[in-house]
Amino acid sequence: MEKPHQWDEIQVPIGRVARFIRQVTHDVRNGLSAIDLEAAFIAEIATDPEVAEEIRKLREMVGASANMLRELSQNFQPVALHEIPWQARVFFRELQSRVEAAFPEEKNIVFEGILSSDTGSIFVDLEQMIAAVLHGVRNAVQFRRDEEEPIRIIATMLGDGSFFIDILESRPEIDSQFPVELWGTKPLFSTRSGGYGLGLWKMQEIVVAHGGEVERRHRDGMLRTRITLPEYHDEERPV
Repeated sequence: MEKPHQWDEIQVPIGRVARFIRQVTHDVRNGLSAIDLEAAFIAEIATDPEVAEEIRKLREMVGASANMLRELSQNFQPVALHEIPWQARVFFRELQSRVEAAFPEEKNIVFEGILSSDTGSIFVDLEQMIAAVLHGVRNAVQFRRDEEEPIRIIATMLGDGSFFIDILESRPEIDSQFPVELWGTKPLFSTRSGGYGLGLWKMQEIVVAHGGEVERRHRDGMLRTRITLPEYHDEERPV
């Protein structure tokens, strides 16, 4: 009689996991949509203001759960890019605006642009690349221990065409079991309670799809996450 497989011994291709996640989230979101429609109907016929307020709160909770499932499903979608050329300074300005909108309560995120050339351009899918950086910033916010310590986002365009986005954060200690060099290389690994281990992995997927790379270095209590993208060279006028 064969020995039963242990959970840790079962290996499932990530593509099969992705299809499973997408199907489950689709089915559950359909159920949540039905609940929301029923709640909307009850809200229309309810005459008690307190009941109406509770229904409003219920619909907000249902909506939040549906959005969480949508984001989970998106993390398992293959990266599809629609790239166009962007001036690096324009891209960085838009990135700053998106980060501030995504983290309105964070008052200690500092942006620094070190662009040696105003004409330097990159070839990116704007929405995807901003999403990649947001994954990195979100990780920094979630693991930050001292809110007085700033999270610095630094853009650098060098004369040789190299374009970097650095996320610099204070991180006094790093779990030695999870070297920073391996962060984001595999999905579903997280050291945060309640974390899914998908954000840094998706960040890596998006950047690599752009022909770039993600590097991390921890030194003297500081963690630097560097996104490197190739400069774009073409006669076409960038955005």
